[in-house]
This record gives sequence, structure tokens and C-alpha cells, in this order.
Amino acid sequence: MFKVWIAEPIPCTDVAVEKLSPHAEVEVSPVFYEKVPPGKLKGCNAVIIADSFLLEESLVGAEGLRVVQKFGVGFNTIAAEECGRRGIYVCNIPGINSLDVAEFVVGSMISSLRGFARLDSAARRGAWSERPSLVGERLSGKTVGIIGFGKIGREVARLLGPFKVRILVHDPYVDPKAAGDAGALAVSLEELLSASDVVTIHVPLTEETKAMIGARELGLMKPTSTLINTARGPVVDEEALRTALKEKTIRHAVVDVWSREPVDPGNEILKLENAQLSLHQASWTREFFEAGMEFCAENVLRVMRGERPLNVVNEAALRMVGKQGVKNETGT
Repeated sequence: MFKVWIAEPIPCTDVAVEKLSPHAEVEVSPVFYEKVPPGKLKGCNAVIIADSFLLEESLVGAEGLRVVQKFGVGFNTIAAEECGRRGIYVCNIPGINSLDVAEFVVGSMISSLRGFARLDSAARRGAWSERPSLVGERLSGKTVGIIGFGKIGREVARLLGPFKVRILVHDPYVDPKAAGDAGALAVSLEELLSASDVVTIHVPLTEETKAMIGARELGLMKPTSTLINTARGPVVDEEALRTALKEKTIRHAVVDVWSREPVDPGNEILKLENAQLSLHQASWTREFFEAGMEFCAENVLRVMRGERPLNVVNEAALRMVGKQGVKNETGT
């Protein structure tokens, strides 16, 4: 019987289990593995995985594996090329979380500008005398810079419509006309950083984008500005960000993603009051998990039926081994 392993206790796994159980043996891991250990995939034909690392060593004994379905967009935690060389599909679910992340980002803009964390702290301390120092700012009328204008970046721009903000966009892979059609202006990264009151990052992690926001870039930003990162931690030089926040060369940061996850408890950013922090959860809504699990399960069923799955991310490696499709060699 076709065997599916859900590698982590992901919320709403019951949606996938209900869809897959009539056709396959489904096992849900009760624990989180930082790295899938060698031999764990023996006998598995499909894996649904979120944050755990699936490395080349994880593929030891995984001769029957047909598809690795990532629950999420980024797949830098998966040895996708090695999977491709072994004829294993690696798929993701881009687009499903665009609205969820965009809502988080716009909410974070308002939270940052109005100082919700400071207001909460003052109220709990009964510090009514501090009210004159707790005056916030409107989002309306501000200049917002969006770095990366894919699905999430465009959704952020759409949600910002009613706030009548000026939107600047930097994405060398997007036609400036597309930015214009969305009510934004395409500019250089330097112009975006120096002109924006809020900068939000929406790029994938690649060699090109790694540490693309470092000390030089942070130095271009206004001292009254906010940086929001819900993309990938290594896109921002974390040490440079810590310095900018401590020296107050920027006013505030919203950090949802980290260079190392789980974040090191000794990370100094955790101690800074001018940083709003999260646990890589910008997309985490019930609706996202339900839709995502539905998609993952259906994509696994495609492979079971001998069909090509959707959103394959390791095409080049698969082509090298002449991968055209998947036959259900294990039966159902």
C-alpha cells in the first residue's frame, strides 16, 4: 500500500489524513525533527514536510520515495537537487499563503507606527503618566517600499489601497509596467530604502538575495523608518540589523524570520524594545492550513495515480534523469 508520512505535527493535518486515508497508509509524526534522520523514510512513498530539514543524508534508505511535498513556499530546507537526481519530485504550494502574509504585514505596519507593544506595556503597568510620550503615527499618507513584487508583494500593495500610501517597488525581475498597473512605482533599491517610511521584504532566499539588506542598505533608511521581514531570515544581515536597532539608525523592525530557526535564546534582538518579534508565523492562519493541507494531499494523490504533480520546483534535476512522470509502482 502507498505510504505517506507527514513529517511534523502541522496544524490541520486531519484535513490531509481524511483525504488520503481511503487510498494510502498515513502516518503523522507526533514530534518535530530538526533534521529527518537517515533511514526514517524507508518504506515511504510520499512525504509532506514543513520546517524540518530533509537533507541528502535523510534520503538513505528512501528507495521508494516518489514525492516530497513542501507545506509552504520556500524549499531551501530540502535537498531538492539530490531528490531530482533520484527521480523524486519536490513540490511547494506558492500562492496559498499570499493573503495571510499580506494581512500580517499590513497589520504589522499599523502596529509599528501606532506603537501597540508600548501601549500594551504601559497599560499593564498602569503608566498613565506616559501617555504624552506614546503618540503614534498614521499609516495613511506614508511611503511604503516593497522589495520583491511577486504574489505576496502584490497582495500587500492591494491591501494598502484604502490607506492612500505611496508605494515604491524594487524587483529587477518584474516589468515596471506591472508595478504601475498595481498603483506602484518601480525604483532602484537605493531609492526605495532612502525614501520609504516602511520597508517590507518579499523575496525568496537565493545566492543573490542572501544578506541583500546589510549595514550599507540599513544606513540608507530613514531614522524614523520600519523594516519588516517575513521572507527569509538570511535575506537580512542579522548582526547589522541588531546594530541599527541598538543605535537607532532605524526606528523599528518587525522580525518574523530568523537566520537560524529556532532562534538562539542569546540573540540580542530578543532583548530590544524597538523590535516586534514573531516565530516565522506570518502565514499561520486556520484558513491557510486547511487550504494548504488540502493541496498537499491532492498533489500526493496525483503521484499515486501516476500523474505529474503541480508546482514541481526541481525540474532541472529531474530532466537530467529523464523524469517524465510517475507510475504507481507500489500499488494502492
